[in-house]
Amino acid sequence: MYRDGVSEGQFQQVIDLEIPKIHAACKKFKFTERPKLTFIVVGKRHHNRFFPESGAGADRSGNCLAGTIVDQAITHPVEYDWYLLSHAGLLGTSRPAHYSVLLDENDMQPDVLQGITFALCHVYARCTRSVSIPAPTYYADIVCERSVNHYEPGSYRPDDTSSQASGARLGGSQQELFKPAHEISKSRMYFC
Repeated sequence: MYRDGVSEGQFQQVIDLEIPKIHAACKKFKFTERPKLTFIVVGKRHHNRFFPESGAGADRSGNCLAGTIVDQAITHPVEYDWYLLSHAGLLGTSRPAHYSVLLDENDMQPDVLQGITFALCHVYARCTRSVSIPAPTYYADIVCERSVNHYEPGSYRPDDTSSQASGARLGGSQQELFKPAHEISKSRMYFC
């Protein structure tokens, strides 16, 4: 699972709050065996840039070749992380994405996980070239942007018996605020 929009200071919060909720959701669906989870945070807000040592290792714009992975020297000394420059830069200096693995119950080898990540940068439906972060991460961002078309949280008014501070769950009255998806959209990736 790829997660975007998490700063390094929020990693522990994700481990403590989000990952247990994902495990609980899997349990709710009563899988015969609990799925193993690999949880990766994708970051683009950093100041690291890579430059080829020679002209032979550069693309047309002078950047490192797409697929360049750095998993030594500048990475965290004890955490499982790497940088991947997955796309060819069209203009200027390309910015690699930083990947931090918060949980790996699958015990994947780094080369395998990095290869899967790079492959997922090539399946974005809106682009014929590789993109800077894995396609599922882009799709999640698009769905979040379009959520305003499906839910109006400002219109919810809790009654006197429940409050957000007391930890009220999504009740029936809140569920009614979700607008139904059009029948054609239910079976399509309309967010592409």
